[in-house]
Amino acid sequence: MGMQKSGFIPLRTWATRLLILFLLAACQQPAVQTSTPSNTPAMPPAVITTATDAPTPTSTSIPSAAIVNGESIPLGYYQNEVLRYREGLPAGEAEPSEEEVRQAVLDYLVDQQLLSQAAREAGFSASATDVQTRVDELVAKLGSGGALTNWMETNHYDDAEFRLALGLGAEAAWQRDKIIAEVPEAVEQVRARQIFAKTAEGAQRALTSLNSGTAFDDLAWEYSPETGGELGWFPRGYLLFPQIEEAAFSLAVGEHSEIIQTEIGYHIILVIAHEDAHDLTTDARLSLQTKALSAWLENRRAQSQLEITLP
Repeated sequence: MGMQKSGFIPLRTWATRLLILFLLAACQQPAVQTSTPSNTPAMPPAVITTATDAPTPTSTSIPSAAIVNGESIPLGYYQNEVLRYREGLPAGEAEPSEEEVRQAVLDYLVDQQLLSQAAREAGFSASATDVQTRVDELVAKLGSGGALTNWMETNHYDDAEFRLALGLGAEAAWQRDKIIAEVPEAVEQVRARQIFAKTAEGAQRALTSLNSGTAFDDLAWEYSPETGGELGWFPRGYLLFPQIEEAAFSLAVGEHSEIIQTEIGYHIILVIAHEDAHDLTTDARLSLQTKALSAWLENRRAQSQLEITLP
């Protein structure tokens, strides 16, 4: 029974963004070394310049959708982002409500702004010259300026918005990569197996058999013939159910738990191994990086002045 979280780094969340990222990554030059973890999706690094060169939306004369620490997110930019979001939704799925779309797009744009601001505070910014270099690289990659213009029009970008997106995106990616790089490659982990039963009666029968001398492995294979109850290695904060983690990390190697109830059934956990520093799997590291990014954004929001100005 799978109980692991699947992690990803949610900086760009809809399909029309992926082409930008692919093109930028394909034509970027290693002007700046960043500490991007090898197993996370990389955003293109910008060139480090002075923070005063950063192309940020600060004009209050242009209608805004939100103001983040005194910096405006232009209303037109927000509205076009809504169009891109809707067009990137998977076909055949239920349409989200207007409020759900509004909140998703606002969250994305505010998070991007917060990351961009932090990058510039740290001395990393994308100047107008840096953005022009990126545009020139894209034109060369696509074969002509007309091809890039056509793509921009199809995806609801004018020149100013596209340059804004490139600059903010590079800065936000730099800060994101800085945050997630702090998640180590090896952390305390346990390896465990489980006996899983859908009913309390089944779990009690298994526990009684276990206490009567039946081997844990035999019962694990009996109750989970596909996997033998193998949970593999996992760190704290990775499994779907924290009560299973708590039990696993509190047991000595070779010990098994009592019956643990979760939303999906009943579990008896056996700890096979416990190491203070065990290499994270790709999925586990992504999950912990996602949590680290979410925690950073939550803390940054709490310390920021945020005003939603949508009409």
